[in-house]
Amino acid sequence: MTSRYMTPSLVTETEKAVVQYYELVAIRAGVGYYITNAPWDISYGGYTYISAGALLSIDSVQENIGFEIEKLSITIAGIDPLPGDSDPFIKTILAIDYVDKPVIIHRAYYNHDVYVNSVEVYNGYINKAGVTNGLGESGAAVRIETSNNWTDFSKISARYTNDTSQQNLFPGDLGFEYAVEVQKSVEWKEPE
Repeated sequence: MTSRYMTPSLVTETEKAVVQYYELVAIRAGVGYYITNAPWDISYGGYTYISAGALLSIDSVQENIGFEIEKLSITIAGIDPLPGDSDPFIKTILAIDYVDKPVIIHRAYYNHDVYVNSVEVYNGYINKAGVTNGLGESGAAVRIETSNNWTDFSKISARYTNDTSQQNLFPGDLGFEYAVEVQKSVEWKEPE
């Protein structure tokens, strides 16, 4: 089970003196890449998250109440080819169309290596990726720069809430099909 909010059982788990958790990073570019900093592979949400252990580094996730564009960097070092790939991850990610592809991070909590629950801690889009120094002795790495989902609101200028604008971006989506009629029928009146 996953949630954007912490369940009562998860709150209880996080209040313990020792808390065991791992990040599950879903990079939805190309065929999709699923990586975890856990010491073992984790099956979650229908995907197998490949263990990168200490070779996966994620900036700390900052939470605030403002609608601000937050940035987060993910560094993945020394990873051999992932299952289904013949090239190392660093070469694969840089060769595909990764700009504006989603990145979702869940934090999975465990109690003595037994899965308890998870919560989504970050949802954003890839801005850029590049080669950097690895972590420790791991050599080269790929650093993926992301921005949270608020960047999607500022990406499109001159966007209108009408069917034509919606069809240009999302063909077949009928969400604004009757927007013109709704705008005409709105009557404003003074509160009683």
